[in-house]
Amino acid sequence: MREAIQSPDASLPAGPYSQGIRVGDLLFVSGQGPFDPNGAKIGETFAEQCEATFDNLGILARAGGSDLEHMVRLGAYLRTLDDFPEFNRIMQERLTPPFPARTTVPVELPGFDIELDAVFYVPGRG
Repeated sequence: MREAIQSPDASLPAGPYSQGIRVGDLLFVSGQGPFDPNGAKIGETFAEQCEATFDNLGILARAGGSDLEHMVRLGAYLRTLDDFPEFNRIMQERLTPPFPARTTVPVELPGFDIELDAVFYVPGRG
């Protein structure tokens, strides 16, 4: 059974999709960017935007019964791969080993520098 996960503390969906979906002991969080719950962009620098985006992932992970420590997969979409070293640095500060499986790709993003989606393990579910 699929259960929609949402939080008013993270950026709201910009289309017909859920912030997250929990199925059994897995939580799938839709792409998050550097936005507050009202849709305003947070941060001017890549680092500020990256931190805000990880914050949104964490908010939704907690809403679904998990946390950043239980992330098993991370999809990273960067406006430019020039930010890749800084992304790695911030990821290492925000997450603990073993790090999640990850894909990082450059994409065209409309007015912001990063989008992240993730899959989390939800302890005690199943």
